[in-house]
Amino acid sequence: MNTPRHAGLIMRTIAIINQKGGCGKTTTAINLAAMLARRGQRTLLVDMDPQSHCAAGLGIPEQRIETDIGDAMLAAGVRSIDPARLLWRAVRNLDLAPSRMKLAGLEAARGGLALLPDKDKRLSLVLSQFRNDYDVACIDCPPSIGLLTFNALAAADMVLIPVETSFFSLQGATKQVNTVKTLAKRLGIHLPVWLVATIHEPTNAVANDLLDELRRRFTDRVVPCVVRRDARLREAASYGQTIADYAFESTGAADYHQLSGWIADKLASMPSVPLLDDAIGCLDGQGHDIADHDLHPHGASDDTACPAPSTPSVQVAVGHHNSPEVKPISRAEDVARRAQEFLRKITLGRTESQGAPLLPGPTPTATQAHVPSTHLIKDTTLTLIDEPRPTHVHPSAEALLGVRETSQGVLFVQPMTIGRVVALAAEFNNWSTTSNTFKPNHELGVLELCIKLPPGKLLYRLVVDGTWTADPHNSNRETNQSGDTKSVFVIGPQERDQQPAADRQAAGVSAR
Repeated sequence: MNTPRHAGLIMRTIAIINQKGGCGKTTTAINLAAMLARRGQRTLLVDMDPQSHCAAGLGIPEQRIETDIGDAMLAAGVRSIDPARLLWRAVRNLDLAPSRMKLAGLEAARGGLALLPDKDKRLSLVLSQFRNDYDVACIDCPPSIGLLTFNALAAADMVLIPVETSFFSLQGATKQVNTVKTLAKRLGIHLPVWLVATIHEPTNAVANDLLDELRRRFTDRVVPCVVRRDARLREAASYGQTIADYAFESTGAADYHQLSGWIADKLASMPSVPLLDDAIGCLDGQGHDIADHDLHPHGASDDTACPAPSTPSVQVAVGHHNSPEVKPISRAEDVARRAQEFLRKITLGRTESQGAPLLPGPTPTATQAHVPSTHLIKDTTLTLIDEPRPTHVHPSAEALLGVRETSQGVLFVQPMTIGRVVALAAEFNNWSTTSNTFKPNHELGVLELCIKLPPGKLLYRLVVDGTWTADPHNSNRETNQSGDTKSVFVIGPQERDQQPAADRQAAGVSAR
């Protein structure tokens, strides 16, 4: 009789795996995790890929990572793991356990992992320390088969395989499914596996035919949600943002929102479905046997007979918890996001009730418009923009560069030419480089950030593409004994009363 894995634990784990590159695996890991977080799930994203694309896609500079998931795997069971050094807050309810390039050497003969007796259970030990802190963990697996992938599967409750609707991806889908089956059998576990169609072009006849063939081969093992091709998914990653924060009305956001709902329901209920060996067996989806020696990572032969189906593992439902988040988001940041949206509305003299978009741009397509307004949290400050990145500031916004106090909060404005990712670091956010990130305003060619802050003296610095600097548009500065120059702004009623015109201009209520 098999012992149920993870019995009594709260956190459920999804391994996102595919050996083929370019199938949207990391994009799926990031945005699925982000959408689960938006649904109120306390979510942990684990990057097991040495390329560290999850950190890059969330705007976390690799050079500032002190501890990665590899360090935690080696330390598990030997010494304590400091969550503050390992985990990074990406967005609300979503933390990242990042990787680094050195993770690639961990599974080498002398890399440290291969010498351990429980070398394929190290990730499970790490995640067990956070089982009460998160509802779900998403693991982005490397595009290869080795100890890192073994660890991901050993820790997983479900496997999700992104499959691009192209000919070569379809040909590799069967082998990928059976590869997971073989690895799971070697680990002595049974895993439910699902395939999700990604980078799909619904207007392409060939892509639709391939999607139909994928569903024909694997029937109910294909997720009913489809992730369509959307250039904004790539743009969001380049800005270090999730698709929900970058363009929440895009098709990409709609598709990953729908996928997250399906995943959340599946984890919560886990209906009685055939497990991996039961559903796929040793067939290629067309009734043809596949030899395990073609799938084994080291080329060795294996018993090709399908094992008898085992009793399904005990499933622990994922639900909402009343316990506080591991790293609560500040109220100032929540208020700032709402203030920014309000500022943009009144700046352009438009409201949602007038039926006009917040920023000029293309009319949403039918596929974009189907996103229910109640399903996505509208706290983002960026709308759909197809224009290229502006190379200059609109003349009407030049006077706003720098920092000023408005009726909605302290408004920070920088030209978009200053850099791609700009954050505000100050004492109120513990000098974080990710908590308060500027949002692009393509209409005016600027990056902006509005935060409600208490009266007093504010010392701050900008973090531009990972480099710390003073505000070039604020001449009021202080230099400490270490030679670090900080920008200074005094918040208070007197300063606000002394610049009513600037306040009116920043709030967008001046005559036009």
